[in-house]
Amino acid sequence: MKKNLHDLQFAIWIDSQKAMVIWDEPGGPHHLEILHNELPARERFEGEETNKTGLFRTTLNDESHRQNRENEYLQKFVENVAAKVRYAHTIYIIGPGDTRYLLQNELEGHKDLRNITLHNAPAHHLTAEEFEREARSLFQTENA
Repeated sequence: MKKNLHDLQFAIWIDSQKAMVIWDEPGGPHHLEILHNELPARERFEGEETNKTGLFRTTLNDESHRQNRENEYLQKFVENVAAKVRYAHTIYIIGPGDTRYLLQNELEGHKDLRNITLHNAPAHHLTAEEFEREARSLFQTENA
């Protein structure tokens, strides 16, 4: 019997720092992959006294620069997670916060994933074992 790659089911738990992706092959094992956001720590300079920098009589706030940088890294992180999801039939996205909505928008924008079933639900912080149990129950409710 030939496997149909478009019958893969994915479950993704995501927050702004970490993502866990489980995919289930029909009639086969499930696979778990953990991805981390590579946002570097804030750089501190010797003698740094303020969070504002004067430049040609203007004051630039470091806070907005840092927020833009975090948003850029978060977008790259979401794109990397979305790249792991290919040949999907059903995708479950769970997690705390708004990062799951960013992932949902990213997945809906892919032309390869236009005809998939996409579920988005809130969830608290989960360990890998808890997420595996949750994903198994989601996959079983889909197959029932």
